[in-house]
Order: sequence, then structure tokens, then C-alpha cells
Amino acid sequence: METSVERLEGDRVRLTVTVPAETVDAAIDAAYKEISQKLRIPGFRKGRIPKPIIDTHVGREAVLADALERLVDETYPQALSREDLRTIEAPDTGELEALVPGQPYTYTAEVAVRPELTLSTPDDLVVYAGPATTSEREIDAQIEHYRERFATLEPVDRGVQTGDFVDLSFVGTVDGEPYEGNTVDRYLYETGRDLMPEEFERALIGAKAGDKVVAEFEIPETSSVPEFVGKTARFEIDVHEVKAKVLPELNDEFAASVGGFDTLEELRDDIRQKFDATKATGRAKRIEVLALDLVSSRLEGEIPEQMIEGRINTMTREFFENLEQRGITLRDYVEATGVTVEQIQADIRTHAESRVREELALEALFRAVGLEVSDEDVEQALLGMAEGDAEQAKRLRAQLESAGTLPLLKESIAQNKAFEWLMANVEVRDEEPPAEQPAEKKAEDRPKKRRTKKATAEEGSEG
Repeated sequence: METSVERLEGDRVRLTVTVPAETVDAAIDAAYKEISQKLRIPGFRKGRIPKPIIDTHVGREAVLADALERLVDETYPQALSREDLRTIEAPDTGELEALVPGQPYTYTAEVAVRPELTLSTPDDLVVYAGPATTSEREIDAQIEHYRERFATLEPVDRGVQTGDFVDLSFVGTVDGEPYEGNTVDRYLYETGRDLMPEEFERALIGAKAGDKVVAEFEIPETSSVPEFVGKTARFEIDVHEVKAKVLPELNDEFAASVGGFDTLEELRDDIRQKFDATKATGRAKRIEVLALDLVSSRLEGEIPEQMIEGRINTMTREFFENLEQRGITLRDYVEATGVTVEQIQADIRTHAESRVREELALEALFRAVGLEVSDEDVEQALLGMAEGDAEQAKRLRAQLESAGTLPLLKESIAQNKAFEWLMANVEVRDEEPPAEQPAEKKAEDRPKKRRTKKATAEEGSEG
């Protein structure tokens, strides 16, 4: 088989495939054999029907058309592997001429291929990952969190202040009429948290134990009970007791009560070690995220919509497969999460666009810094997929070439090489990012891991 490629406008190519006569004849023979196995003619055994009889009953043109379809289906993927083409859509072969037994056959296919976009620059790759170690301010904040947990409430002989806890009872009315649940008896109310309207808390401020106060106001439009809006709410409140939150003192005794430490400094050291370990665990992933975002932000050129749609289809299929594995329906998922189908579709599109952009950016980086995929790289990848079995690796290569997916394996190798180069060459600064650095994506918005060579090869030519 002979192949050649002509570059057309944009990302389109014209692939020319010439199939030798013996391959044409083999395709015709295979078509006759298949029809002979299916055809039922009295007096002839299945699979033993002569070609002239088949021509009479089926038609020679129909047999040759079947053979042509078989020929193109088999040789087109092989041609993609030979020319190392990564297509993103089905080919347009136009009107194909009929096969002629004993003669070679040539056909052409026009198709869009994966674009080779560029980066604005592969230089000055700097990401700001934030401090690598825990600051004293962070430790102080954790200490304050512990103090809040171990705080006590103690009665005070003074008026209510914001942040106090008030043991109270009240009776409420709306336009002078009681409503369901309008009476509350001995409730410990925490001020300063906007649990009740501002007028309610304002009435409490300054009140002492034993006082009776009244809060009265017009119910706003933000009320959860629409029929009350615009009416007058009145609360007659009895203040039984005022309690203030008392935080424990910062001393060795506090450290012992928190975690059995001998000294406050030991508690601080323990917080520092745990926070540092947590930062170290997430830091590597954070750097990867920021580096990929940085390279993606430098990608120049238009991303074909076919690539995004193809990835959307793949991710949508994976989404439903995941639901099926978990034994839940889409309706169950929507009810449990509160998201709409439209939100799910929008999220999948966003993630699809992000992943395609990342991959194209890595490929652009691969070319910009002069990396290459060698035959040894391909052989090592195949050997890894075959779990070290050399013979299986050879068979696997033949399968990928026949299926037209060998270029996808090379694509995956190129992306991984570019990613390794990126992580080895990006400069990481222990500072907070400036405003212009691309924002870090949420963890759930990211692929869980780099795309493996095996997964890539198994995707096939979805385009």
C-alpha cells in the first residue's frame, strides 16, 4: 500500500491511498465468501455458492460495493498510522469509483486533523505556589480555633454586648396577631450572628438579667413568609441571664487540655508539623495545576469545535457510566445534588474545553522546546502496556497500526514528555500569586491523573 498527504487550507489534509491489486482481489474474495455464508439457494451448500450464482442473485455491483467498503474500512486506519495523522472527524471520501478485479485501487480522503497550535512563549515559566511552610499567623489562627472550642460561658452582671449569649424567652405577634410558633421559652441566643432581624438584637443590647424589652419593626420583603411582608412584627422579650464567652488563657495548662502537651510551645510545634505536612502533600499537585494553567494561558490559535464536542461526548459517556456503576439514575443524582441537567452539561463543557486546551498547550510546548518521540519511546510504551512481554508488545503495535491509533499513542507520549519537561523547568516561588497569574482550578475540575498511554491508545480514533 502506498500513501501520501497533501496539506490543504487550515487543518485539513487530503490523504491519498493506493491499494495493490492483490489486496483488491482479496477484498473481493472476502466479500463473496461472506455473502456465500449468508445466502440461501436450494441445491448449494452454505459457503459453497459459486460467484456467478451470487452475481445472478445479489448482483455483481453490490458485491463490489461491499468489497470496496471493506477495503476502505481496513486500509484507511492503516494509512493514518503510516502517515502519523491524528484526525478529529470522519473522512470525506467523496464519490468512490468501483473496484476492478486484478487492478490496484486509489482513493482520496479529505479530513481535519489535530491542529498544531503555538505558545506565545515557552520562556519565563514562573508560578507562585504560596509559602511552603506554615506561618506564625496560621499557627495563631489555629490556636484561636482551639480556644474557641474550649471556651466557657459565664454569667455576667452587666448589659448585653455583641457576642454575648442571652438566656431569653419571647412572645411574637404580627399586626397584633399570634402566629404558629410565636412563643419561645428559655432559649440561649447568641448575639452577633444575625440569627434574628437587626431590630431584635438592637433591643437586646444593654439589657440586663431580669429586664423586659420590646423589639418592633416592619417585616421586610426578604421574609421567608410572603404574607407577613409589610406587616408589623412585635417581640416581647424576657432576659433571664446574660453570659459571656470566656476564652482560656494561653499557657501550659491550656496546651495540656488541648492535646496533652507539656508546654504551649510543644502545641505550637505540633500544629506547625501537621500544617507543614499537609502543605507538602498538596503543594506538588498545586504546582502542577498552576504550571498547566500558565502554559494553557499562552496557547495561541483557535481550538476546533470538533475536538471539544468529541471530548464532551467522551466525558458525558463516562459520567453516565459512573452513575450506572453506582446504581443511581440521572433523576436520583439531580435530586441528591440539587444541580440541574443544564448545569451538568455546562460543567462538562467547561471541563472538556479545559482539558483539550491543556493537551494542545502541552503539544505546543513539546514542539517549541524541540522534544521528540523516538522509536525507542514508542517501543518502551508498548512494552509497558504489554507488561514486559516483548511478543505481546509486537502484536499490540500491529493492532494499533491496523486500527489507526498508533498516532494517539505517540500523542500521549509527547504530552507526557512535555509535562515532564514543564515540571523540571518551571520556577516555583514561595509567594502569593500576582493578580495576572491564571487562577487555580478547583480540585474537582481537574483530571484525576495524567492521561495514560494505554488509555489513549484504547480511545481509538473517536474523531
